[in-house]
Amino acid sequence: MVLDHGFGLFSLYGHLSAIDVTVGTVVEKGQILGRTGMTGMAGGDHLHYAMLIHQTFVNPVEWWDEAWIKNNISAKIADAEH
Repeated sequence: MVLDHGFGLFSLYGHLSAIDVTVGTVVEKGQILGRTGMTGMAGGDHLHYAMLIHQTFVNPVEWWDEAWIKNNISAKIADAEH
């Protein structure tokens, strides 16, 4: 499943055994998107998570860091709006 966050930012969730949202759904923070599973050649229940910017994979760990988001994303958006 790929979630479109806008501005060319996408998050990818792989090996889901169930997907709880449909194409076009606007999701809310904290909403359950699906369930992890053992799809494909997976040896156990797990999730493949990735972040992409304009079709380029980037380090997903940075996107879990609130300070990194503020310094590298939110501040730049705010500057561009002024």
